Amino acid sequence: MTYFQAVRLYSALEACVFTALLVVWIGGLGDQAQLVLGWIHGIGWTFLCAAVLAGCLRRVFPWPVLAATVSPLGPIGATVALEITSRRRVA
Repeated sequence: MTYFQAVRLYSALEACVFTALLVVWIGGLGDQAQLVLGWIHGIGWTFLCAAVLAGCLRRVFPWPVLAATVSPLGPIGATVALEITSRRRVA
């Protein structure tokens, strides 16, 4: 598995955690679940930002991927940016 594929997979996983957090928060499904998912997302997003930064420095990703990762969309923005980058590589 390449570095690009690993970060792409991790970004999708983090987007799932973020989506679960939003569902629990908006649905009022439990303070404990919200707390746990919030911590997992916060720590996971920090690692995702570091992984994307390392990839940008190694020229694996273009710099706009980092901008999308640290945007308010967080892991969803990173996933979209990585998918766009992946499709541009194939074409």
